[in-house]
Amino acid sequence: MKTAIGIIGVGMLGASLAASLPEERYRRIGWARRKEVGAWAVKNGVLDSFCGSVEELLKESDVAVICLPVPTIIEYIQKYAPAMKEENVIVTDIGSVKGCIEKAALSAGIRFVGSHPMAGTEKSGPEAMVPGIYGNATVFTVPPFQPDHEAVDAVESMWRSVGGKIMRIDSAAHDLLVAHTSHVPHIVSSALALSVLDEPDPVIREQRFAGCASGFRDTIRVAASSPKMWRDIISHNKTAVIEALNSYEERCALMKRMIQNDDFDGFEREFGLGKTLIEEWRKEKKW
Repeated sequence: MKTAIGIIGVGMLGASLAASLPEERYRRIGWARRKEVGAWAVKNGVLDSFCGSVEELLKESDVAVICLPVPTIIEYIQKYAPAMKEENVIVTDIGSVKGCIEKAALSAGIRFVGSHPMAGTEKSGPEAMVPGIYGNATVFTVPPFQPDHEAVDAVESMWRSVGGKIMRIDSAAHDLLVAHTSHVPHIVSSALALSVLDEPDPVIREQRFAGCASGFRDTIRVAASSPKMWRDIISHNKTAVIEALNSYEERCALMKRMIQNDDFDGFEREFGLGKTLIEEWRKEKKW
């Protein structure tokens, strides 16, 4: 018998998950605010069926995956907790911050295991889905302090089925980790784009636009993501982001001092250390 996966929010990440789930193991159910999204997803084979309400989806699902922005994940857990408990459904999510979501889930008393796949693009909407996007991606699973082992196994099995590499972690450690590896890089990317492109002089602006090539493009790619989404993520992980920003600023200030003091031997060593660490990381990732 197939396990029913209910996807709440059929955007880029939700649609990508549905499209990646092996059909021989899972029945793919979806819900989205716009009915035309559901019709599109069923017509294109992304979903097996589309529900008219979240309550209907929860009745049909063994595992519900909330693929929505962080504040909305919290809102939906609080709003639909009675139905989640009544149907005894296992609930997970794909939110980029785990502490605040876990707190809401534990307060609501639902069967919950947080998860966060480290995959995505700067694009949004179901048409931007990428089947296979979770293949070889790290997926953090965040069981609560006293985990429901059946729920943990169900959530981790789902992510393994789409090629995810599971790494268990607690919510506080996760939020500090992703502040360093994801949240601050997005901030830095946006700040770099602004420092280069936000030039009021039209002549200089034209020159800068002309002078920015593939290296600049690659460095600022993630800054083209949704500003509203990143406001929600950063505001829900403020403390960890400030700590990670401090670490980045210290390293940046060190390199600035080396340049100011003509310490180019030190600068070369620092730059070389970065290169070595990047090569180690690429080898680990097989990229």
